Amino acid sequence: MSKANQTYEIPERFLRQLWKTKQFETSALYSADGKPVEVLSTGVLNADGGPDFSGARVRIGGIIYRGDIELHKNIAEWKQHSHHLDPKYNSVILHVVLRGNLDEVPQTTKSSRVIPVLVLEKYLSMPYHELWATMILGERAERIDSIKCFSRNAEVESPLIKSWLGKLAVERIELKVHKYEDGLRELVNEQRLAVKEPVSGYIEIPFGVNPEDLPPPGPTFTARDFARRSLWHQLIYEGILEALGYSKNQTPFAKLARNLPLFRIDEMLGGKGVHDMLQIEAMLFGAAGLIPTRLPKETGDAEYVKKLQLAWSKHQKSYRGAILNEAEWQFFRLRPENFPTLRIAGGARIIRRILHENFFQTLIQTVKDRELSGKKKLEKIESLLVVPSDGFWQNHYNFDSISKKPVPTLVGGKRAQEIIVNVLAPVCFLYARIFKDKEVRQGTLTMLNSCPPLSDNTVVRTIDEQLVKTKLKLDSAMLQQGALQLYKFYCLEERCAECAVGKVVFDGEA
Repeated sequence: MSKANQTYEIPERFLRQLWKTKQFETSALYSADGKPVEVLSTGVLNADGGPDFSGARVRIGGIIYRGDIELHKNIAEWKQHSHHLDPKYNSVILHVVLRGNLDEVPQTTKSSRVIPVLVLEKYLSMPYHELWATMILGERAERIDSIKCFSRNAEVESPLIKSWLGKLAVERIELKVHKYEDGLRELVNEQRLAVKEPVSGYIEIPFGVNPEDLPPPGPTFTARDFARRSLWHQLIYEGILEALGYSKNQTPFAKLARNLPLFRIDEMLGGKGVHDMLQIEAMLFGAAGLIPTRLPKETGDAEYVKKLQLAWSKHQKSYRGAILNEAEWQFFRLRPENFPTLRIAGGARIIRRILHENFFQTLIQTVKDRELSGKKKLEKIESLLVVPSDGFWQNHYNFDSISKKPVPTLVGGKRAQEIIVNVLAPVCFLYARIFKDKEVRQGTLTMLNSCPPLSDNTVVRTIDEQLVKTKLKLDSAMLQQGALQLYKFYCLEERCAECAVGKVVFDGEA
């Protein structure tokens, strides 16, 4: 077997490693049709069905594209795998292949869009055999998954760890505050310019000061620009919907909130306090592209779906946004209670609360209330978010079949607490900073310090097992947030010289 043929035996997981680590010359890349290519971000590896990487940013021919990346050993695999017939691949911005016969391009998506192709072979940074060894070592290192100081941090004392995690928790909150600040500015600009089409998502930029010490928004904005309650309603609405998407459906939920803004829902309802839940559900499921075209077999199910279809057909006439493709939603490898259908139903009920039950006013008044303990503040705000199941959704997780057991909630207590930590608390900090309201800031901190740990995950367990080692308990959401920040921004990046623990463990080492 020739060396050329051997290259085709490279498993696709090594191609993913190759793309993720950029083991190729990046300074002078060109697509198959001769356009310059610059990889700004390789994106995030997708473990589910669909393209290999999502959320990538690539400049092609001077234009920046944001979307998905699909990897193959050769160009022909695009059609061999039927990607040209699958709407999940409509968002692919670049088809990256190891080798390619340029006679086989162009390739197209199901939506008939031509996909640019990047052939990596001539840009590889080392010979095939060396590249193979590098990919194997890289994959092995990722599987080891231990922090650098794991075997040397036994003597680090618990007060130092706890203090450092507390500071990192604030640093993590700062990222979220900045995200919502950018979002608020975008909303103000949209109103100023009367922009009718959805704009790009928010950008998270790290910075290193406490939320209360951050300067007010830039010189072109004043506190008065941010005084409209509708701006804060939209900000919260977007944040809550994105949070309901968990990790696998955050992107389509964020798109849904931008395509179907809150004021448009209110407008389509008539703007007169009308809050028929079926109408809100129809708008959300319709804009999400999830209303079934065929009626279910069960009579009761068919009646509900038919009502949704009729309501959406009425509202769609005045709807101005894009409709998501059903293929954009992930159900694969999700627990039924996390299905986007169930979460959209829960989101619809929270939307009614935002529009008609003084949601934002209650939020601010609750965190400011000096007579309420942090625990009581948390409980009251949590009650704004917890949604018990009702109607059709008492025994359905989707439109296809009846669940074996009753569905207890559409949004439960744990998810509500995660929304408080990741959405409502940062929004409250932003509100406090813009309007210089110290009571809101202090009340939000008090509430956060009373919040119990959120759902466990591998990152928190890694820090608990490899650093904390029973010296203390990660018994609050704030300490958990600090653990996440430590792992993602210090341990993974090996920024040990900037870490309070690393400075002790590696003291005196170059």
